[in-house]
Amino acid sequence: MKLLSKWSFLVLVLLTLTLLNGCGFKDIDKRFFVVSIGVDVTKNSPKKYLVSLKFAIPSESKGTSTDSIIVSEKANSMSEAVRIIKTKVDKEIDFSHAKAIVFGEEVVKQKGNAGINYWFTRRRDIQEIAWVAIGKPSALDVLKVKPKSERIPSNALFLALGKDGSETPYAISEFLFDYKYRLIERGKDPMLPIIKAKKELLEINTVGLFNKSQMKLTLEPEETKMLNFLRKREEKSANKITKGKTTVIIDTHKVKTKYKIITPKGSTPYIKVNVSMEGTLEEATRRVPNTKLSVYEKAAEKSLNKEIEELLVKIQKANLDPIGFGLRYRSRHFNKDDWEQWQRIYPQIKFKVQTKVQIEDTGLIE
Repeated sequence: MKLLSKWSFLVLVLLTLTLLNGCGFKDIDKRFFVVSIGVDVTKNSPKKYLVSLKFAIPSESKGTSTDSIIVSEKANSMSEAVRIIKTKVDKEIDFSHAKAIVFGEEVVKQKGNAGINYWFTRRRDIQEIAWVAIGKPSALDVLKVKPKSERIPSNALFLALGKDGSETPYAISEFLFDYKYRLIERGKDPMLPIIKAKKELLEINTVGLFNKSQMKLTLEPEETKMLNFLRKREEKSANKITKGKTTVIIDTHKVKTKYKIITPKGSTPYIKVNVSMEGTLEEATRRVPNTKLSVYEKAAEKSLNKEIEELLVKIQKANLDPIGFGLRYRSRHFNKDDWEQWQRIYPQIKFKVQTKVQIEDTGLIE
């Protein structure tokens, strides 16, 4: 029995070594790290997509390096493109550092991109917290932009989308895991920030709204800001208010939003939206004494009521729901046909917006 046990142990060790020898592990110096990915529609080609991978080139010294290379390939799928790109590089492609996925504007406007979308979520080596965005005029143009302030390849893109650098209410960021969730969740539709490629800059101040298959609506910068307020994702902003011949700018530092879906029997359903905003007077074309602040507060409330209601109606007419009103309705109604009920209610629902603006002070000028 003891002899048999020894032989069994020896066989087990040999089998383990065999498995280790077949492992696909490669050292870090034999890997080529992708930092951002772009997907565009091809032109004058039988292939459907132009897939671009931006690789970071490590520095020989201990310091940081801004060197990078973009390798593109035309293919009908992501899998095909990546395997062909492998024939163009000398190292194993590693996606573990890919933190930005950019779809070209033409890609998101067309249907039939389910395979591309789910390729990213099926891959184990792509982070679920990678940023997803729309590139204008194309994803490749966005990847090519290299701001002078950038010290690491694609770092300007990461800072802007992650808001670790510049903080602005005009930028809406979206993670890959949330984008995937919105593609399949009934009652909450996808939305992606639009990145405009300038000569040496990346401009992010608009957002694209989707149904479950393609982009259907683009919001302007001010509409994007209001959507951020409604989603409770941004509190710092500047709101322009005109009262008579005086124009003031309110610097907000606190914004709270609440909404409630009300479906009374025998009357039209409506959504009650309450927005409270606090800030300071940052700029004025004329002198504004503290005793007159309430006048501008009322003017600000009236203006915001109109802007928010117009935005909600615009989104409703496009039959989109990026805020998640439908998901809220379903979470409060546990009928088997709750989704069908909401689909009948949403096109005719009314919005009642009420804002409360408080100007705390006029800065250092009394």
